[in-house]
Amino acid sequence: MKERESRYGRKMQRTHQREEGEKRHRRSIEEKLRKYSVRGEGYEFIPALMHVLERYVEKVPDAEQTEVDRRIARALDEIPDGRAIIERAVKADRELPADLKRRTFSPAYLNLPIERAIDVEETRAILARAQTFRNRSVAELTAIAQASSSQDSGCCCPPEHPPSRPKPPPPPPHKYELTFAKMYCVDESDPEWGGSDEPYAVFGVITEEMAEAGTPARAVATPVYEDVDDGDTRPDSGDENLRLFGFTGPRSIDSSVLVAATCWESDGGDVSGTTDVVRTGLTAVATKAALAGGMVGWVIAGVAVVGIGVSYLVDLIAADDAIGGTRLISLSEAEADGATSSVNPAMIPPLHFDGGDDDGIYDLYLKLLRVD
Repeated sequence: MKERESRYGRKMQRTHQREEGEKRHRRSIEEKLRKYSVRGEGYEFIPALMHVLERYVEKVPDAEQTEVDRRIARALDEIPDGRAIIERAVKADRELPADLKRRTFSPAYLNLPIERAIDVEETRAILARAQTFRNRSVAELTAIAQASSSQDSGCCCPPEHPPSRPKPPPPPPHKYELTFAKMYCVDESDPEWGGSDEPYAVFGVITEEMAEAGTPARAVATPVYEDVDDGDTRPDSGDENLRLFGFTGPRSIDSSVLVAATCWESDGGDVSGTTDVVRTGLTAVATKAALAGGMVGWVIAGVAVVGIGVSYLVDLIAADDAIGGTRLISLSEAEADGATSSVNPAMIPPLHFDGGDDDGIYDLYLKLLRVD
């Protein structure tokens, strides 16, 4: 009982801090960035990413560009307004207080001179360290980063030997569609008496092959769902059937699929603009992560850093507030085959967005359909 009373008191204190009649207060960039102090996977990756994007914005001469620079530029230049979106993100990053950035990110990658390039090998090392930094607090990481910064794990795999007898051809791969089905409101934002929520979701989608080739991601948004209260599901009945993979029909998963999901409260921002930000952010971050392509299983490592990188970019420049950060899932052909082996279609475990009392709590449900 005391805990419930204390929680109620905290809610009322936050409520009185808002303007009268206002459903939610807009979070400052400082509030948005607090989560990165305990998300160690972004400790080196985010400032290194922003440095590469700054080199893109400043148009470093071709002769001074690395493969990292060229591939990211190739992907971003294919997106309408992609350069303008990245310019806004770089400008917002530059304007962050220096002491906040020093408390949050690795000093090794802050304030690098523009002529200092980050090549493929260094990118691989950053991504590899990000796996060991995952969900650690920044306070823990200085000694860890110093100990591992000079290490480079080379490939020691033995050469493959041809099979002793010919193998029969594999069966044709299954084809799949991945769709957004529905949104469930676990807890609407406070104060609940101040009105209902108007949430929506944006999904960015890129495959391993697209990221390695420098092909831009795709992004789609749900409708803005109005009058959403505790326990409500949207749509009210049936599924939204918003296609995330297999846009034009079922297709095989030739390379692993990455889906970056963000949940938003509509506060007057342009949904189309938010969708463009997610698409551009995922393109930039996944393309950089894919430069560890020589490292076995980069997609697994990418789930940690791509999500934190996209979250950072949208926090910098999106007009609406994201609820609970970015959630990223990967889906391989083997995983899809396994998920649908006993039940088809299969529901992906819900993506949980916990914005707390102020921003609300939502679950998003995705459905995977196998078409033989």
